[in-house]
Amino acid sequence: MTKASKKKSSGSKYAVLILTAVIAIIAIGCGLFYATSNSKKDVLDKKGDEPQTVSLLDESIEAQRLLDNILLQKNNWQLIENNHGKKDVEVEESGAKVQINQRELAVGVPSGTSLAGACDWLQTKAEQAGLVYISGKPAKYKKWDAYKAEIGIKVKAGAGSKSFVTDTVIFFHNSNLTKQDKDVKDLPEQKAEEEQQGTVRQFRGKVAIVIDDCGYDMAPVRKLLNTGLPFSYAILPYKQYSSDVLEMVKAKGRVPMLHLPMEPIDRSAMSEGAATIRTDLSAAEKLSLTRRALNSLPGVMGVNNHQGSKATADKDTMRVVLQEMRRQNLFFVDSRTNSASVARNMAQQLGVSTARNDIFLDNSSDVQAIRQQIYKAFAMAEKNGSVIAICHARPNTAKCWEMYAAEFKRTGITFVPVTELLYYCLLYTSPSPRD
Repeated sequence: MTKASKKKSSGSKYAVLILTAVIAIIAIGCGLFYATSNSKKDVLDKKGDEPQTVSLLDESIEAQRLLDNILLQKNNWQLIENNHGKKDVEVEESGAKVQINQRELAVGVPSGTSLAGACDWLQTKAEQAGLVYISGKPAKYKKWDAYKAEIGIKVKAGAGSKSFVTDTVIFFHNSNLTKQDKDVKDLPEQKAEEEQQGTVRQFRGKVAIVIDDCGYDMAPVRKLLNTGLPFSYAILPYKQYSSDVLEMVKAKGRVPMLHLPMEPIDRSAMSEGAATIRTDLSAAEKLSLTRRALNSLPGVMGVNNHQGSKATADKDTMRVVLQEMRRQNLFFVDSRTNSASVARNMAQQLGVSTARNDIFLDNSSDVQAIRQQIYKAFAMAEKNGSVIAICHARPNTAKCWEMYAAEFKRTGITFVPVTELLYYCLLYTSPSPRD
């Protein structure tokens, strides 16, 4: 190699380093800009009777620029743009059309880089930049194992917000890439179900799982959704991630529910303060709190009680709540925090589709204890034909389902949404007038 060529090579290396540094600075700068300049467009805003068309083209293109800047920080990854273009997405709640630019990116990473770890790295960087990490799960890219992430933007939707996918990023291993990552966590890859061996005890029956306390944290909900099991998700109103969880659950085709705060016997243990339906409130106040909570989570299919050991045993309180369920054609699941609850019986009397919890799965936070409770629920289902079980959107609960989902699927148990196990009441053929 001549001196001239050596100088040129050295110059190229410096140029790459400088370019990488500039890209990183731009990414940080753009992230801060994006994070602090939220769009004022409301995708639920109507002008007259006709659904409107909302353009999020500028917002989505800006988000894609941010994502490019993040991915280009990695000079040992291969980026492939498979397709991109303008898409019209219908907003279910209003019928509005949202115009958005969407892309699919394939990202080759070194063979020694964890695919799940790469996805985890991207999630951290994207959220730091003001983007929304919507989902991540194992996938296939052509014939190879892969990991797919959905990245997007969040915009105003009435009193809440709604997320839209701008980029689908698919990580796969490219054996031609040799420079290994040092900042990507070596997360264990999720094994394909068919690769997991071992015999398990067989059961018959249907099991419906309700995930309570959704809205505090997105991570457990993502993990539970990624199991592929048809859980139903009871979302607390007014939490930091309540609206995000609602959109994730609906996007996955799962059953979203309102986890309605209701008074416990020990008022000092009441977790939701003024949002809680108390027995000493007037009927009008109880109704107002119920409607406000429902309005905060548009599109829920049913309700169950959060706490509520005192409220669910009070006929006057439950009558107000259940009459509103009937008016809005929603089901009610009695969490059974009190054996003296009148909720299910009154729901049947009022013509509200209903069910009740049979067993709590995660009173202990120990993964193996949760696993044992799940098998106890399976045994109950075999004996009774079906069972409804409640657990919570907590880290170790999600970890248990994530670790043993494939095993549970091989037991012969049929997992169903809670809607499949409701007692349907036909006493009323039409909703009652507004109270």
